[in-house]
Amino acid sequence: MAAEVRSPGDPGGLAMEIGEALLRGASLDGVFACDRSAVLSFCDPAAARFLRANDGEALGRSLGDMLAGLDDPTLELRLRSALRDDAAVEFVAERPGGDDEWVEIVGLPIASGMIFILRDVTQRERSERALRRNARRLRAANETLRLAHQAARAATWEWRDGGAMRWLDVAAARALIGLSAVDGADEAVADWRAFVVADDIDRVMATLRGLVDRDEASFEFRVAAADGRHRWLRSSCAVVDRRADGGPGRVVGVTLDITPSKLAEAKLQREVGERRRAEERQQLLIHELNHRVKNMLATVQSVARQSLGRAGGAGPLADFENRLMALAWTHDILTRERWAGASLTTILTRTMSPHGPGRLALSGPDLRISPKMALALAMGVHELATNAVKYGALSVDGGRVEIAWRLDEEAPAPMLRLEWRERGGPRVTPPATRGFGARLLERGLAHELGGKVTIRFLPAGVRCEIVAPFDPEPGEAPDPPRPEFDGDRTPAH
Repeated sequence: MAAEVRSPGDPGGLAMEIGEALLRGASLDGVFACDRSAVLSFCDPAAARFLRANDGEALGRSLGDMLAGLDDPTLELRLRSALRDDAAVEFVAERPGGDDEWVEIVGLPIASGMIFILRDVTQRERSERALRRNARRLRAANETLRLAHQAARAATWEWRDGGAMRWLDVAAARALIGLSAVDGADEAVADWRAFVVADDIDRVMATLRGLVDRDEASFEFRVAAADGRHRWLRSSCAVVDRRADGGPGRVVGVTLDITPSKLAEAKLQREVGERRRAEERQQLLIHELNHRVKNMLATVQSVARQSLGRAGGAGPLADFENRLMALAWTHDILTRERWAGASLTTILTRTMSPHGPGRLALSGPDLRISPKMALALAMGVHELATNAVKYGALSVDGGRVEIAWRLDEEAPAPMLRLEWRERGGPRVTPPATRGFGARLLERGLAHELGGKVTIRFLPAGVRCEIVAPFDPEPGEAPDPPRPEFDGDRTPAH
């Protein structure tokens, strides 16, 4: 049986008041009324279901008793406040026991108390919550986009056929050209070309016209920033919609500030140019120095010929000229290498080249050595070769010289160990006194290299061992040992 209006007082008067209230409350999905002591004086079936009561059980009961089982103290507090204040109220509450169902409650004062009109607003609440969620997501996405633009110094844009270009982040777009962000600034740019440097307009427009045939484009241009300086920007865009005639209908793109990279590129180009000019000047100075050194050697050679020639010393003069030639050869090699260093194999091969092929065997890693070490070793090997030509293995047919070297890396500092060994020459007898060549090797060469030079005159041939701190070419590390080889590419013995 449906709930009905029952009142111990004037039922007709209460019904009239409810009718008038309903006219003010518009659409409804349930109605109940309370007297001023919060006792229900009217309750229709829909309102009874809202209050979790059976038909006929609501009238005459306390509103507090009815709400006690609803586990919603807020609802009871709002209803009691409306009764106490005798003022109209309106709020939304979740339907007790419902599954995400919502009811709008409108409270209107009447003579005997308060009438409450219920209206189901579940769909409205769900829609509004969905809108709020979407709004939050949109705000989060916009904030993420703003932070991304800020971090990347970029701004995204959109262009539609027949309209102006539109920035998706106005603040980021203004920052690209050095303008302060303006609240409420128009996102549409009537003529973006006004910011582009005049010299770059034609190139940009030619690239954009190419979108008729291409789906993507990228171009760089300069803009005149608010601070008066030029900034470099790079735009990449793509056609996402086309008109019926195939022309671009909608284009989206992103513009990046590449000014720092352009400045760095220009700086690098200047540095490269300056370094190239410095190298050219250095090479010119090296050639000039080489020319002057050769002139000096020629002058020394001329003075030696005049002095030693008058003294009748043809032998000493030849030895002296040979030493000058060895120095000149090494000087040529270092000049080709810009005096950065030289290959030890090349120095030894060039110094021994006048003594004919097949007379020399080399074995050791192809080390790069400093100019100082190259000159000293060239002079030392030349002295050993001169002695071998006069008295040793190179003075007879079939004699040969072996030069072997290695890096001793077990020492506290890497040491170069080079050994000269003569084979197939006449029997050697130790000299009674040390000649100039031997003194040059044992004293001068050892001092120049900061090491030790030992010469032994063995019957089978002269042996010389040079031990010195390894002085590599600047910036070079010692190469690992490689298989032994000799000047003729034949196995060393």
